[in-house]
Amino acid sequence: MTTTFPTVSLRPVLVALALALGCSAGAKPAGDAAAEPETARPSNAKLVENNGVEIAATSREFITVEEVGSQQSTVTLRAPARVAFRDSAISRVGAPIPARVMKLHVKVGDQVRLNDPLATLASPDASAYHAELARARVELASATATLKRQEEMVAKGVGREYERVSAEMQVRDAEERVRGAKRDVALLGKSFGGTVIVTSQIEGTVLARNASVGAQVEPEGEPLFEIGNPKDLWVVADVFQDDLVMIRPGAQVTVELAALAEPVTGTVASIGALLDTAVRRAPVYIELSGKDRAALRAGMFARAIVEANEIDGLTLPTEAVLIKDGDKTVVYIERTEGVFEPREVQLGHAFLQRVEIVSGLRSGERVAVKGALLIDGAANQLL
Repeated sequence: MTTTFPTVSLRPVLVALALALGCSAGAKPAGDAAAEPETARPSNAKLVENNGVEIAATSREFITVEEVGSQQSTVTLRAPARVAFRDSAISRVGAPIPARVMKLHVKVGDQVRLNDPLATLASPDASAYHAELARARVELASATATLKRQEEMVAKGVGREYERVSAEMQVRDAEERVRGAKRDVALLGKSFGGTVIVTSQIEGTVLARNASVGAQVEPEGEPLFEIGNPKDLWVVADVFQDDLVMIRPGAQVTVELAALAEPVTGTVASIGALLDTAVRRAPVYIELSGKDRAALRAGMFARAIVEANEIDGLTLPTEAVLIKDGDKTVVYIERTEGVFEPREVQLGHAFLQRVEIVSGLRSGERVAVKGALLIDGAANQLL
């Protein structure tokens, strides 16, 4: 038995397929039109020859153009900062000898004066030092008496000179032992017998207490107490390594602190020589006046605004510089009235609302310093 299939014409299918392929090859959908470079421009701008951009007359009033020139500009640097004790305002008091803590006289936050007791220690070694001093003094007294007797005998003609000289040498030896024992006892500080009183070496506030009653302490161990003088604070700013060359000792600084309603002023006291390799910054130490230090507390966060050295060169407002393709910095040069062209530039130091132009511009060129985003809507503002 023979089965007969109906006849189907393929021509309409082929024609439809050809039309579909022709449309996809010859034209782009409306949704892809935004990918064209021309459509990345604002509606008031159009591309012209030689990579230029012409701005509509109605929008030109929103674009400010300035002629750049080489000039001297004062650089103001901003850096994160913190309030800290000076090196001389911190005292770390440790145990002068192996001992056991018997009593603690202060706690964290207490105000102490010079030579105030901090802790009482008990130490067998301290007893040995005092015993050695007592023994040396007795030997010195005996040697001195012997020398005196020998001198009297020589004077009467019944003594021998070499015995007098020997007694004199014994006195000198005893005196040296007394001096050594006194030095050992003096290193203990305030002490008597086997008891040592640890005292404060500066006036200030107890910042930390690392001792507890009954603990065994050693001279090589951690400090028992940390004391800071709140009257002797300064501000430490962390400045980038590239900006350090523009800062000089004595430069004026404005310090802004969140805890204070008004900023305080100071001067650069010194510049640290050690660079933090992790963040490429170095400390700049800022001295404040006495009245300004009174309101500060160690550990406060701040922002330092340093008046650095002046620089000679081209500078532009930061809003004149745009970022293209994620890493390129460009400005727009006015070729003729209303026609601009992009120019890639290399930036230097940024200060206040201006930035140094290291290369890419010449003195006398006219740059769009305001409204650059009207020329290039696909770019991002620098700051």
